[in-house]
Amino acid sequence: MDNAQKAIMIGVGLFVTILIIAAVMLIVNPAINLINNATNRVTNLSEALQNQLTQEYDDVTVTGAKVISTVQLYSTDQNMILEVQAVTSGDILELGKVRGDGTTSIAKPLSYDSSNVQTKVSALSDSTNPSTYVPASARYHAELIKSSTGDSVLGIKFTRVK
Repeated sequence: MDNAQKAIMIGVGLFVTILIIAAVMLIVNPAINLINNATNRVTNLSEALQNQLTQEYDDVTVTGAKVISTVQLYSTDQNMILEVQAVTSGDILELGKVRGDGTTSIAKPLSYDSSNVQTKVSALSDSTNPSTYVPASARYHAELIKSSTGDSVLGIKFTRVK
């Protein structure tokens, strides 16, 4: 009788274990699908944003008003490099949450430090400071800042056209 009880207990234990595994699988499978769907949506949004940036800012001339509105739009993005050369042959202003190195190809966005300070977006509209002022009717050449591998857009660089 003792062996029969042990066999029944082992059988019940296996049955309970199988039920627990089945319950976990019922919970995990939808979660995995949800994560995959979210990842696909983020990838699609990223591709759509890159396509939009390429259409609007890849080697085109834009007005100063467009420069200011673009900087205002993307200045809060944690991974977007925004560089503006407000005056012909002037300094390059860094306006994004991360900075570039003044070129259109960079390995990764750089952080600000004591020698590199982020310029406030409002400086572009300050007509009392000619080194940072972007007139609404001025013309700027827009270029995309891409990763060194060229597969992703990291930011936009605006250079004043004479």
